[in-house]
Amino acid sequence: IVPEIYRSPGEIAPGVAFADIPNGVAAINAIPALGWFQMVFLIGAVDYWGFLGDFEAGKPDLAPEELEKRKLQELQHGRL
Repeated sequence: IVPEIYRSPGEIAPGVAFADIPNGVAAINAIPALGWFQMVFLIGAVDYWGFLGDFEAGKPDLAPEELEKRKLQELQHGRL
């Protein structure tokens, strides 16, 4: 509903305004190829190099032997 009511001011690429991008699947062809490359590269870089960080929250505080045992169990059950 929001894209039908409000469009961001400015340009998504030189000469292509946000208002010129259609909604839904039609937007795939309206975004320049370099824009898609930038999005895919950013997602890949964050995934590969971990640009957003390696957070300690949620990691178990276990002895190395116990951690290896649990990792092996996760691999054997196909959950990792």
